[in-house]
Amino acid sequence: MTAERPVDHEILSFARELARIGGDTAMKWFRSTDLVAERKSDDSPVTIADRTAEEAIRRAIATRYPDHGVLGEEFGGADADRLPRWIIDPIDGTKSFVRGVPLFTTLVAYQDADGIGAGVIYAPATGEMVSAAPGDGAYDEEGRTVHVSSCGSIENAWVMTTDPVDLSRREPGISRMLLERAGAMRTWADAYGYLLLARGAVDAMIDPIMSPWDIAPLSVIIREAGGVFSAIDGVIDDLGSSAVAASTPDLHRAIIAGRHDHGTY
Repeated sequence: MTAERPVDHEILSFARELARIGGDTAMKWFRSTDLVAERKSDDSPVTIADRTAEEAIRRAIATRYPDHGVLGEEFGGADADRLPRWIIDPIDGTKSFVRGVPLFTTLVAYQDADGIGAGVIYAPATGEMVSAAPGDGAYDEEGRTVHVSSCGSIENAWVMTTDPVDLSRREPGISRMLLERAGAMRTWADAYGYLLLARGAVDAMIDPIMSPWDIAPLSVIIREAGGVFSAIDGVIDDLGSSAVAASTPDLHRAIIAGRHDHGTY
């Protein structure tokens, strides 16, 4: 468990509710034959499912906590910097969603003046969920405690990444090291990979580029599940732009070291 702060079980429960609202709304379009994917300014895909799911989450927040800010992937928010606030990604893994792959998730985090107070990963197509609040541990969809594995070495580790091609381009040192040494590598990850890590099904997860709505819920979940979470350079940043998460400090250090030992360019 991480730093001590009072656990707000009402907030944590509502965060889970919001994730289900968003994920279950998105499911109405999953594997729809007429789903159209548009391109945003950063060339990432977006669909009516992304937008409608975020709108549903925003309505629920406005009804329950009208004074709270909201930062969402699809609509940003004029009140996005106001605390307390909710940080949401209605569909993390839109590329998987539009191809009918059921490993997309809905992400929800709550942030106040003390930092991230709750995080949820919900996979609506599989019914899986992991959630956490600082000092309270991490739990699955049945309320059972989840914990990372005890793997401490690259050679024995199952490592996941969202896009191995992108990892190789952005972080060739880590990519080369993992391909040479890792016990296994798997993809189709996005936030679902962090859900698997929190449950102990895989041992590490790495993404060279992330957004605040990705990082915010993942960081508290992995730490409360007993793992280690940082930016790719090893710096602790709960709203950063990259992520390395691992089951143990030894495994985390080994992955970070690979960036330097094998070169970053």
